[in-house]
Amino acid sequence: MKKWLQEKLSCPECLHQESRLELEIQTEQADDVIEGQLTCTICGRGYPIHKGIAILLPEKSLPILTESKGYNSNGMLSSYLWSHYCDLLHDPDATDAYKVWSSCFRNTDGCALDIGCSVGRLSFELTRTHANVIGMDTSISFIRKARELMNQKQLQFDMIIEGQITEKQSIVFDNGWNYGNVDFIVADALALPFPQNTFSTVASVNILEKVPDPIKHLVGVNRVLDDQNAMFVFSDPFSWDEAFVDPEHWLSGQTEGRYACRGLETMGRLFAGEDGIFDPPLKVTAKQDVSWKIRKTENLWEHIHSQMMIGER
Repeated sequence: MKKWLQEKLSCPECLHQESRLELEIQTEQADDVIEGQLTCTICGRGYPIHKGIAILLPEKSLPILTESKGYNSNGMLSSYLWSHYCDLLHDPDATDAYKVWSSCFRNTDGCALDIGCSVGRLSFELTRTHANVIGMDTSISFIRKARELMNQKQLQFDMIIEGQITEKQSIVFDNGWNYGNVDFIVADALALPFPQNTFSTVASVNILEKVPDPIKHLVGVNRVLDDQNAMFVFSDPFSWDEAFVDPEHWLSGQTEGRYACRGLETMGRLFAGEDGIFDPPLKVTAKQDVSWKIRKTENLWEHIHSQMMIGER
């Protein structure tokens, strides 16, 4: 964990008190804390830093760390590495999704937050326009790889072809990313471990449909987003699945009630201030469908149309 990150953090168990965290360093390398602990000054809970990764999960989210399937599996890592960096690998099946999302960013001296950063592409793109960038995800496998890319400035991975057959992929990054201004942590999208008004830009890309309480997620975004001169980069396919979100929490796609509508309609209402979710409200400055792919094997793909909406204050 880079030392500059400490001043941006607060305890995820004490969100309303916005407790600062004291840093204890056991081993360090230059500006990076390799082993240590962050401790809440109010509740006293400690958050470990292990092999450079700060784990800032609330107690209820800790079981995520021990899951060996899902987003922590080797197959998922291969899929998302291809998805994030396929255009840089000059793959003929590549999309320009990350170029489209990152084209919305504007130059600022502020800090950016990439929620659900996965293996880090959008976070790296944000370093072109922001003084500091924090990428966060619940997958320790994704965060470990993102920090590896940050430190080595190159990508190497075994892309799954079929079963246990893989193909080596590699690229040395040479595209103007500021690696000193980005860091990655393990954290929960429903318990953002930051004080209010910390970020001039927050990105939530393809996350809303995956969190158990989408409204709580958006309330958290509003809390950490600055009240002025701020941007929320939102994108989601609204492909609601009962395995992730109980239908009573879906924000669109219902057949009756206030959310018997499409996703962008709901987000437009919420951006405009409905229910006080975004306060101050956000002015919609752009809308666009973004084509995105996840490559699972040579013959198995997910083709996704993510609907982007940019809100600004």
